[in-house]
Amino acid sequence: TATIRPGRLTALAGPSGAGKTTTSQVLLGLLEPERGGVRVVTDGASTPLSEISPASWWQQITWVPQRPALTPGTVLDNVLGPEAAARPGADEDPSLRQAARACGLDEVVATLDGGWHQRIGQGGVGLSVGQRQRLALTRALVARTPLVVLDEPTAHLDAASEAHVLDAVEALRAAGHTVIVIAHR
Repeated sequence: TATIRPGRLTALAGPSGAGKTTTSQVLLGLLEPERGGVRVVTDGASTPLSEISPASWWQQITWVPQRPALTPGTVLDNVLGPEAAARPGADEDPSLRQAARACGLDEVVATLDGGWHQRIGQGGVGLSVGQRQRLALTRALVARTPLVVLDEPTAHLDAASEAHVLDAVEALRAAGHTVIVIAHR
């Protein structure tokens, strides 16, 4: 049985085959547990995850997989969503700028010819793996969902990108998100 509490950082660590992915799928509500369960604690009340509608649960979660889902469009579209990105001045929003700075995406945007309006391809073509991860983490910080699940956020990254990811994880926790990090170490 797992109890998820607000504003905490939890690591789900272990070697390959230890059940990290299965555990995360139970936490995300994609699999039913064979035994035990997940309870969500809010305002002192504890509710079994099985009693929360999947749609409601998913609205409260930001999931950042090892290979973030990025769609063709601009960097800004992929961080804010196309509707929010279309608002005049969306790229000047202080909360966006702060999130980008916390995740190191501001450094990436500064190197792109089109800045926030640089077009990227399916899956983030045009960005490195580390840049894609920074974008996904910025999106998680901007989303303001109470629960953020990060699956191997530093896998396949160089030391500089890994440092930015770790800073972003701390920024998420400091912003009041409950952060669960799935990692081999």
